[in-house]
Amino acid sequence: MRSIQAALFLFLVSVSSSLAQEESKYDYISSYGEQGHSSFALVRKENRYGLIDRQGKEILSPEYDKIYRFGESGGNWAKLQKEGLYGFIDRSGSVVVKPIYDRIYSFGEKSSNWAMIEQNGLYGFLDRTGEEVVSPIYSSIGSFTYNGAAWARVQRSGLYGFIDRAGKEVVPTSYQRIGSFGSIGTDWAKVEQNGLNGFIDRSGKEIVPPRYTSVSSFGTIANHWARVEQNGLYGVIDRKGKEVITPKYERIYDFGNRGASNLAMVRRSGMFGLIDKTGREVVPAIYDKIGYFDRQNSDWALIEKDGKFGFIDKSGKVVVPVAMTDLSSSFHELSDHFSSRGTHIGNIGPVKKYWVSDFVGKYALIKSKKTWQLGVINKDFDVVVPVEYKRILVDQAGSIHVWK
Repeated sequence: MRSIQAALFLFLVSVSSSLAQEESKYDYISSYGEQGHSSFALVRKENRYGLIDRQGKEILSPEYDKIYRFGESGGNWAKLQKEGLYGFIDRSGSVVVKPIYDRIYSFGEKSSNWAMIEQNGLYGFLDRTGEEVVSPIYSSIGSFTYNGAAWARVQRSGLYGFIDRAGKEVVPTSYQRIGSFGSIGTDWAKVEQNGLNGFIDRSGKEIVPPRYTSVSSFGTIANHWARVEQNGLYGVIDRKGKEVITPKYERIYDFGNRGASNLAMVRRSGMFGLIDKTGREVVPAIYDKIGYFDRQNSDWALIEKDGKFGFIDKSGKVVVPVAMTDLSSSFHELSDHFSSRGTHIGNIGPVKKYWVSDFVGKYALIKSKKTWQLGVINKDFDVVVPVEYKRILVDQAGSIHVWK
């Protein structure tokens, strides 16, 4: 019995002596478990930190600026800092990532299984084994699923591309800008390179090479087209990326802009024409003006060339040759032609109620000040067309054409 008591006494003396030696070895010893590991305690010596186990064995020598709690960075490891650089130790206390990074973000912050790293101002990724799955070569890395893709947008030397979840660069960093997938009326994303625009698809393939100064969203002028600009001229591409209309117009208006849903007005060299929904020029761009359908006739639009007028129908066919003259270029008081302001013309009333145009040939227009409707008088001031029309034109033969 006495021998057992003597042995126990010697053991307690030995442990007490060991603990006393450990306490004198370090400036500070934390409680066990304080760092998120029940078997380890943090120790400090000359403002450097390490770890010891419950037997006082030094698991990690005190040479680090800081040791973070286990699990604090989104995994089972603990982040450590040495000379301003960061790495990781595992739960056995082994260094699994050497402290060589300027910063290590938490696991899951950008990707569920990776932690972003920063080195010399550039970014990459570590996986949960500590392997560099993406080398720190990028000046910025976005979140995965950014821009509507399952990828992360990366920037390198001021240019953008994409990496996938395996760390592979699926879109090279060659673009000044990459838009969101699906934001332009199709499943593609708009890209910009050297100030020119094109499109990539979700595989990263260039569907439309960057060659256009500007590209509109699909559906801007027609549901299946996007307007493109090149060298100051406009054309159209379809949803396959095919150039339906080469950029040759100064402007392409929306379909239905002139009152016909199947036609769009175009301007080339300052002249106007019409295209259909196949891109075919059904009315050549040779006219000074093209009016609206349904204004003078239910199916016609007024066209003007060199001061003469005609009509086209909704198929683009010229139904009235461009030979008519518009007399309504200017109006003045009809009463100026008479000595008495009470003079009447035919049965239409006092002249003071009307304006008159300049005479062209033997005809002039009169316009009601009340209804703005038009009629025609001859040089004898006889009313040859009653004042009840919206448009009146005279052709080369002197025939009068009227529209209500």
